[in-house]
Amino acid sequence: MSAPETPNEVGTEKNEVASDSEVTTVPMSRAQLVFVFGAFMLVFLLISLDQTIISTALPTIASHFQAVSNLSWIASAYFLPQAGLMLFFGRILSISSPKIICLVVIAIFEIGSLFCAVAPSVNFLIFGRAFAGVGASGLGISCMYIVAKITTLRQRPVFMGLFGAVYSVSSIVGPLIGGTLSDHVSWRWCFYINLPIGGAAFVAVALSLPQISIKNRSQSTWEAWRRLDWIGVFLSIAVVTLFLLPVQWGGNERPWSDPVVIALLVLSAITLAIFIAWEYRKGREALLPLDMFMRRNMLGVCLHSFFCDMCFMIASYYLPFLYQLRGHSATKSGIDIIPFMIAGILASVLSGICISKLGYAWPFLFFGPLAGAVASGLMFSLNMNSSFARIAGYQILMGAGLGVALQTSLVVAQAEFSKDETRLSQATSMATFMKVLGYAVGLASGGGIFASRVRDELNGTPGLDPEFLREALSNIKFIFTLAPELQAIVLGAYVHVQRLFYPKRVWLSGITYLNRAVAEKGQRSGVEQVEAKVINGFRTDDLQMVNCMRSSKFSGYPN
Repeated sequence: MSAPETPNEVGTEKNEVASDSEVTTVPMSRAQLVFVFGAFMLVFLLISLDQTIISTALPTIASHFQAVSNLSWIASAYFLPQAGLMLFFGRILSISSPKIICLVVIAIFEIGSLFCAVAPSVNFLIFGRAFAGVGASGLGISCMYIVAKITTLRQRPVFMGLFGAVYSVSSIVGPLIGGTLSDHVSWRWCFYINLPIGGAAFVAVALSLPQISIKNRSQSTWEAWRRLDWIGVFLSIAVVTLFLLPVQWGGNERPWSDPVVIALLVLSAITLAIFIAWEYRKGREALLPLDMFMRRNMLGVCLHSFFCDMCFMIASYYLPFLYQLRGHSATKSGIDIIPFMIAGILASVLSGICISKLGYAWPFLFFGPLAGAVASGLMFSLNMNSSFARIAGYQILMGAGLGVALQTSLVVAQAEFSKDETRLSQATSMATFMKVLGYAVGLASGGGIFASRVRDELNGTPGLDPEFLREALSNIKFIFTLAPELQAIVLGAYVHVQRLFYPKRVWLSGITYLNRAVAEKGQRSGVEQVEAKVINGFRTDDLQMVNCMRSSKFSGYPN
């Protein structure tokens, strides 16, 4: 155990904290802050809706263009650039104006959405999705980075909690909106809807957000761009593409044993090894400085983000299934999971407020995975005869656990590097990148792996020919048109495989909890005892928040 701080050490710490606050906080009025954050909420709504709104519109789009074989590319074209460019955007935010970057990526996203809305062919639609994906990649990173610059650490957990609430809502209502627009208006409105929302966000950011100066830079903007790790950018995109393509294809378009799927996974591992070796060689100028992972907090945050979002995606996928297997429509099943959604929203916002008041994140990093594991274990006990009240109760516990955990890790990552301008943007991008990667792997688990297991269960069933089996896997409503004896067999296979996946969520939640334990132990600094005064325009209660949340202090255990 380290020796107690002397008064001189505490005084030095206070001066460092004051300096830190000056670097990482942009003065704004309360009205400006509310206006800008409202715009960022719209931006978050855009990018998170666009990930899910298309899912229920895909069959209609395929029928319109008669291009069923291209369905996977409509989703992949958006997701690949979104994930692949995150580290790049995290790096350039530290060398160029964050406000300008934010406005540029909003414009890119809006142009891509317009391309999709007016697409005359499926190939043009895929191009528009890829264009919008580039904008989406920069949007999330730039918004969260700017929030870290315009708020104090005491305010930040509340704002991140609100981001988590928007993310939770859009993940659930996105498919409902997409299905409603496709059925009653036109699938093109799944993209037209982005234009007024994005336009309002663009105007709000342009008028209300002040310029954010770039600190800690000894070279010109042109020189910084020239010295950017372009090889690292290329390798990171290659790694993400080579990994996510087979993950999305496996169990859907191609079996997991397909040579193409296996070859791409092997190539992704080889490219990852090359990328790590190159980044090690580049040192501090690397796109992804490896020494950041030497900090236990950062390593724990990245692993926590990955597994937490993986759990969230699996839960979001299976809960509607549980109701649709009882004969509920897609719209009705969306209504049925409102308890999950409300619990996630309230938990996300309230945890942000509590972290802001207490200055500790570790109880929430602990509670989230623990609640998720308990809820998953309880869900394993459900069957076709379980009451709706029982299912709703388990949903609430699961939603609360995931809502608490979704954005907390990002606050810890930003606090870890609050004094370093470059590392702050990179930490934000790394944590967000791991969240998106977890989302992708969870989506694969919720789609391809699940379908493969159901197919294995039903192969060889008397009276169920391959064509019927394919239809039963792609359309739950079709199951209820089968003969009663076949219907019982197919529903039984679905329920059996679904129950097998809940233990998976138990151990995933357990791993997430263990990742929380990777974070260093520590306690609040004695600076919190300092009486609230104003130092260089910042209250000492804000400054002590910087101190107790920075580095190992923020995410550790109390002694």
